[in-house]
Amino acid sequence: MKPTALAVLCTLLFSAPCLAQCPGYALDDGSGGFTIGPSDFDAMVTWGNYFEPSAGCAWLTEVEVSFAGSLPEGTPITVLVYADPDGDGDPTNAELRLAASHESLATSTSEFATYAIRPTLVDAPGFFVAIAAFVPQRQSVARMDQDTLGTHSWLFYDGELLIDLGAAPFILRMSDGPFPGTWMVRANAEAIGCSADLDGDGRATVFDFLEFQNAFDAGDLKADFDGDLMLSLFDFLAYQNAFDAGC
Repeated sequence: MKPTALAVLCTLLFSAPCLAQCPGYALDDGSGGFTIGPSDFDAMVTWGNYFEPSAGCAWLTEVEVSFAGSLPEGTPITVLVYADPDGDGDPTNAELRLAASHESLATSTSEFATYAIRPTLVDAPGFFVAIAAFVPQRQSVARMDQDTLGTHSWLFYDGELLIDLGAAPFILRMSDGPFPGTWMVRANAEAIGCSADLDGDGRATVFDFLEFQNAFDAGDLKADFDGDLMLSLFDFLAYQNAFDAGC
């Protein structure tokens, strides 16, 4: 990754790089006046936004989402991050980088629930941040800002959680649908990160191993290091490789 001008200046002045201040990734204007969910069927609903990474701010650490007010608090959700190596702006051919298990929180029309995620590198030309939840018919789940067109917002319906978004039987870019708008899904990033640092102290230590073990035992997809949406021995091996690479 090419260093920012701030990082170069800090290195010259202080003989060490300074952490860049990274702006958050957001497409909505903060006003959520509309919500969407499956109409006449139960479905795994996946909704999210496509972003282009800012220079020097490619380590995602948090995802923010505003939920429909009618969604019961505590609904199981999955936070997803996909990288798009070809940078075509279409997440249907993107590659899964992160999945993490969480629960929904109550939010107003302009509020966001914030979820910490393990540091996730999005160094591709583009990336897709999404939320997935299984909801019954006529249950709204996703909040939308209708003041923006939604050219970078996508919606997927399927019966299960997907690695390959392109395999979903229902795919819609929101600007092409009857209800155009942008999903209220955002992400926060930092200049420096380490995928093995699960406890957030900036180092890879035995406490991170314990954090991984706890997530694995709890069935939390935070421990899904091989990106297959399942927890197995291969996740232990993938985490070991990340840990050995150090921070």
